[in-house]
This record gives sequence, C-alpha cells and structure tokens, in this order.
Amino acid sequence: MLKEINNYYDPLLGYVKKRVDNTMDAEDLTQEIFLKLSRSDLETVENLKSWMYRIAKNTIIDYYRARQKKLEDLVIDLSNESLDDENTIEELSRCILPFIEKLPEEYRTLLKLSELDNIPQKQISEQMNMNYVTVRSKIQRGRKKLRQIFEECCHISSAGRGSIICHQKPTNCCGD
Repeated sequence: MLKEINNYYDPLLGYVKKRVDNTMDAEDLTQEIFLKLSRSDLETVENLKSWMYRIAKNTIIDYYRARQKKLEDLVIDLSNESLDDENTIEELSRCILPFIEKLPEEYRTLLKLSELDNIPQKQISEQMNMNYVTVRSKIQRGRKKLRQIFEECCHISSAGRGSIICHQKPTNCCGD
C-alpha cells in the first residue's frame, strides 16, 4: 500500500494543483485525500486509482464550497455595513479617485459622474449631450480599464457579482 501511495502522490498533487490555484492548499488537499483514502474500506475497492481520484474530486468540490461560504459570509458582513454613511462614501471616493485619474479623459469624466457622484447614466447622457448607449458603453469600458489598473496594482480576487477584494498592495502602487 505504501508503495502505491508513493507512486500516486505526485500525479495526484498535479491533478489537485490544476484545479486549485494555491499550491499550499493543493498540498493540504492532497494530504486530506490520502487521509480519507486511508480511512476507506479498501477491501471493497476494486480500482484504487479510480477510487482515489473520486475522493480527490469530491474533496476539491468541498474545498470550493467552503471558500464560497466564506466569501458569502464576507459579502454579507460588508453589505451590512452602512454604505449610505457620508463618511464611508467620502472615504471610498478618496481611495478610488487616484485610480480613476489614471484613465483617459473620455472614461475618467464619465466614471466620476457615474460612480463618485452617483448620477444616473441617462442623466449623464443628457448633461453631456451624448447618446445614452454611447455613455453606457463608455462607462462599461471605463470600468474594465479601471479594473485593469487595479489588477496592475493589487492582487485581486473576485467575490462574486463583479465585486473585488484587494489582498496585496505593493508599496509602489499607482494609487499612492
């Protein structure tokens, strides 16, 4: 049995690494898979390799379910915070403004009006004497460009529905 485990460890670790982007988590999951395998009734298992990969698949699914639950809890916690509070809105605006300033003018102005001043896109199109569809598409493109600027500056993870979480901020970040 020990010899078979040694033969399967590296291929199994590679299998898990392809499905889990964090190497340390992949190694932990591989250990967990072998632990579950050792607790299995191996007398009834016809194909050890097939059984091991079934355990691996289910373990990876459980891993992502647990992560999703943590993200959902974080989103709930964040959504319970009062974003209507003027101080919070002002603080967030100051944080994002240096990034918006890096955008080309055509996107910068529209995003300031839309995102910082909370002016509806329809009203922006009327104010700027622009077609509504043009305003809407430029705001969308501006958001994409803004996200690219964030990604150049920070390690970004999605929290679902387009929201992002910044995990690491280098000292030479463009928003400084």
